[in-house]
Amino acid sequence: MRKKLPDTYLNTGTALRRGLALVLACVMFVQPLFASGSRSIQGIEEVKISLDLKDVTLQSAFIAIEKKSDFKFITSIERIDKKRKISIRAEKKPVKEVLETILNGTGLGFTQVENNIVISNKQEKATGQAIQPAAAANLAKDINGTVKDHTGAGIPGTNILVKGTNQGTTTGTDGTYKISVPDENAVLVFSSIGYVSQEIAVGSKTAIDVTLAEDVKQLGEVVVTALGIERNAKTLTYATQQIDGKKLTDVRDANFVNTLSGKVAGAVITQGSSGPGSATRVVLRGNRSIAGNNNALFVVDGVPIDNTARSQVTSDFGGINGSDGAANINPDDIESMNILKGAAASALYGSRAANGVIMITTKKGKAGKVTADINSGVVVESPFLLPKLQNTYGQGSGGKESTNSSQSWGPAMQTFPDNIKDFYRKAVSTNNSIGVSAGSEKIQTYMSYTNNYNQGILPNNKLMRHTFNLRLNTQITKRLSADAKITYINSDIQNKPRSGEESSVTMNLYKIPRSVDLNQYKTFEDASGKPTYWASSGIYMNPYWTINRTFESEKRNRVISLGSVKYELTDWLNVQGRISYDWYADRVNRGFYNNTLLFAGSGGSYQDWTAETTERNMDVIVSGNNNLSKDLHLTYNFGAGQTYQKYSQVGGTTTGLTVPNFFDLSFAAALTQVTAFSQKELQYVFGTASLSYRDFITIDGSVRNDWSSTLPKPYSYAYFSFGGNVILSEAFKLPEVISFAKLRGSWAQVGNDTDPYRLLQTYTFTQGGNGGGYINRNTTRPAANLKPEISSSTELGLDLRLFSGKLGLDFTYYNTNTVNQLLTLPQATPTGFQNQFINAGKINNKGFEVSLTASPLKGKALTWDATLNFARNVNKIIQLHETIKTATLGGNTRTTTAIVREGGSYGDLQAFGWKKDANGNYVVNAKGLPVATAFDNIVGNFNPKFTIGLNNSFSYKNFVLSFLVDGRVGGVMTSGTDGNLAYDGTADYTEAHRQGGWVLPAVTETGEQNTTAIDAQTFWQTVSQGRYTWGEFFTYSTTNFRLREATLGYNIPTPPGMFIKSLRLSLTARNLFFIYRGYAKMDIPGLGKRKLPFDPDVNLGAGNFQGSEYGALPSTRTVGLNLKVGF
Repeated sequence: MRKKLPDTYLNTGTALRRGLALVLACVMFVQPLFASGSRSIQGIEEVKISLDLKDVTLQSAFIAIEKKSDFKFITSIERIDKKRKISIRAEKKPVKEVLETILNGTGLGFTQVENNIVISNKQEKATGQAIQPAAAANLAKDINGTVKDHTGAGIPGTNILVKGTNQGTTTGTDGTYKISVPDENAVLVFSSIGYVSQEIAVGSKTAIDVTLAEDVKQLGEVVVTALGIERNAKTLTYATQQIDGKKLTDVRDANFVNTLSGKVAGAVITQGSSGPGSATRVVLRGNRSIAGNNNALFVVDGVPIDNTARSQVTSDFGGINGSDGAANINPDDIESMNILKGAAASALYGSRAANGVIMITTKKGKAGKVTADINSGVVVESPFLLPKLQNTYGQGSGGKESTNSSQSWGPAMQTFPDNIKDFYRKAVSTNNSIGVSAGSEKIQTYMSYTNNYNQGILPNNKLMRHTFNLRLNTQITKRLSADAKITYINSDIQNKPRSGEESSVTMNLYKIPRSVDLNQYKTFEDASGKPTYWASSGIYMNPYWTINRTFESEKRNRVISLGSVKYELTDWLNVQGRISYDWYADRVNRGFYNNTLLFAGSGGSYQDWTAETTERNMDVIVSGNNNLSKDLHLTYNFGAGQTYQKYSQVGGTTTGLTVPNFFDLSFAAALTQVTAFSQKELQYVFGTASLSYRDFITIDGSVRNDWSSTLPKPYSYAYFSFGGNVILSEAFKLPEVISFAKLRGSWAQVGNDTDPYRLLQTYTFTQGGNGGGYINRNTTRPAANLKPEISSSTELGLDLRLFSGKLGLDFTYYNTNTVNQLLTLPQATPTGFQNQFINAGKINNKGFEVSLTASPLKGKALTWDATLNFARNVNKIIQLHETIKTATLGGNTRTTTAIVREGGSYGDLQAFGWKKDANGNYVVNAKGLPVATAFDNIVGNFNPKFTIGLNNSFSYKNFVLSFLVDGRVGGVMTSGTDGNLAYDGTADYTEAHRQGGWVLPAVTETGEQNTTAIDAQTFWQTVSQGRYTWGEFFTYSTTNFRLREATLGYNIPTPPGMFIKSLRLSLTARNLFFIYRGYAKMDIPGLGKRKLPFDPDVNLGAGNFQGSEYGALPSTRTVGLNLKVGF
């Protein structure tokens, strides 16, 4: 029996304290809900606010007042001088007085209409026309409608003004409005901060829907950069790419990181092959590290989170891929995402920043009425890319039937074409989330809960995740503010499947001969508990036994907390202190019932362990800005911080149980303890400064110094960055077609830290022997002079906006060199060591990225927006070491091995191939069969040459259609699965030449023309070799284009004043179909082209070992419905 065990190793006291903290935080959330109820309308002379603004536009000042009060501004943006800058410091001053100050000398006046403030020319106000609330005026005609953005979403707070008057209103949270006009000659002016204003004549219309285009001159006015520092987008000297959080919640994945595919120029995203919950690998601008991490750093609200992906498959033998940390991020809580791709953008993160940074800003509460957003969806997932199999020949060998065979080289007979398809299920997954925002001027609260339930396509595989989030922002005094957040994640993944060659469900399933009816083996064991199977094998088993008599449970409890306090020392200087705590505990149980091949000893096998991971970050940042003169403006930040990381693991494993199938370590036949511990600390200081001249020339620089516990004394390494830009459109008079133009350039240096305990000798304890165990010395000699990997990067870029923002171009060229690679140097036997860590090598990545945006249609009813992302990266291994010319990136297996070699590229794949003579002719032996090359034969590289993503969004009235096509050009992968199918005679292409007479067009080893005939079975079993193939025969081009995402939504109109403010129903789909996929690298004479039979986005693991597919689940398609409701 399988015994359910308590979480023996979890610190229940700690968990209880965290639970109580969460309850107390929820109590804190309730208070502002009751405090923020409905209020009577107050006058602008009654409401007092505090402002501290320095050199900002009038639009920014209006936004600041809206955030500090319940007022909304109504104005025509054209009336406002966008270049005029104002500064104001007000402490508890009436809004009326504040407005009089900032509008002084502008020629503009203001009047209150209910909770709206109408901004108008003073001469218009002088006409003496009465200003009335729109709904109250006794006017001739009512107009209703909705104001939307280019995606079809409503724009709340949009100003609607009757031209020539001060009469107006604003849209509600869903973008709807109602206004009265004097007659059919009236003209309505629609304006909103960040959008281009639009005027529409009323005429005979009673309903007017408007789509506002984004104002290119205000786009990205403020972006979040490294360490959470906010900067004006125009002043940036390096490339970033922003993604709206809304784009991450329409089409979902169990790991939201997978939904970034095609949306970020220069990002290559691959996922592990263990179903829902597998880790995902995100590489920006190419691989840099041979033995280290190549994943981008994830930062949430300015603080890094742990994204370690442990237990990754590193050879085609296989295993179970562990989960990563980024998968725990809830996309429903994301407000925006900013990708810092280059070294200059991420340099302030020092030795953690070599691979770029994904900056995530989460949602905050807002002052005013309580609002709530509900997002609920359901999808159905089914396999759509299954291997193509032959359905003519059945069980046996040499054309003869054999009921004990696992092969399909028998005679023609009845087959069961749907065996594999019928084994998988249609998986149903649901997502339900609610987010609530409330608050007053002093305190704002945001709280959310999300439940994700994901079924895998295997009958016993599922994921359940609960995410609770609470965030509080408060203005404690006029100068002191605080931000606090706590997130709790509980996830439970059951029966994550193995991938690889040994004992994976997929390989056990694919070994079924074509004439075997799998349904008869649903009874997977006999009366004695032994597995039923159609053949005798020492490796493969009935797949129904695998899913019913092996199990894996992976549970995680995670708490991420953040607290920050900010104090305004002066109107130009502030100091901020932050502390974050990221803790999670993983509990893993794996069991194999008695009689399970390969993994079960007598009575069965079992492992049970718990691991705890902790990361604590603390920093203090001083930020300031000063006008040095009329034309020069300086902003700067400096500070210090510390990062502490700890990992511990405890548990046990046994390959035998004294009581069969009783899964408890108390019944271990021979218990092997599992223990691990590591900790490291990083301390740092940093500084950054940006100097702007008239807002069109900017130069900036940064410096950071790290002291790392994993590096030798003096532990200290410094990293620098320099950059500059010129906004050509403001410095020079350019043709009117050019709305915005900026040139930028930067140089930077960042590092890649190493793991702990590589400086000193380490030892391990092994159980056994007369004394109960013995000590082993690590066979790798420590490196006393270890250095961090260093990446130095140069970047040049051009940003263009044309035709009033209808066409945009962001072009970036980069060149990065990474040195001090960590390699292992073989040692002579007398030293007592097998290897030694050394720093050596140089890797170069260079390429370009293009992000092109366009708005071809901007009609009253129909709009069309498109974004094209394109990237090219070229990688070269410039140098390794005088005695090391090749290093492996994973398991050194016979199918294929990913390597780095001097003069080659990162990710070259070597494998056995078909030997050729000096003239390029294939060579066969005396039997007419292929002759293999040496294993150092290079069959390609796993990295794509180009990546591309094209996103289109169409909006027609209340309908919105969007779809994403993405692809990769170049790169190869080797399929061990395909080699197995060829060996067994089940692949569709093995149907040809079974009767013999196949003469390969080749030469013999003596140089003569081949005349010896062979048959298909002999050929395929020669080149596939059973478990480990001659890799080149089963290597495929991974070039592919697919319809990645599609959404068709309808914004259901809601009556003004209804408690439901917005309602949207969408039909969603992901991974619909391949538009094109590549073919086998080798064209075998006498056969047609073999098309790519697997999804190249899915690799054996999510680490540096890439380019290999073996026993992966088939690619899946999801189709579903999504409902978003706003209150």
